[in-house]
Amino acid sequence: MQKALTARDLADQLAGVTSASDARAVVNRALRIVGVPEDRPLSTDELLLVCESLAAEGGLVQRV
Repeated sequence: MQKALTARDLADQLAGVTSASDARAVVNRALRIVGVPEDRPLSTDELLLVCESLAAEGGLVQRV
């Protein structure tokens, strides 16, 4: 069974295309936009909402 993703996991993945601090900032902004807490694993629906919000950022983040 695959491990559930957390906000930190997303930020770690995004750090591959931007700085770690920028990755944390963009993930935190996306979590606030969709109203998801950052202290627990994300459900599939929450993950999709956060990814949609991240995609709206554009640039390298959108490519991920």
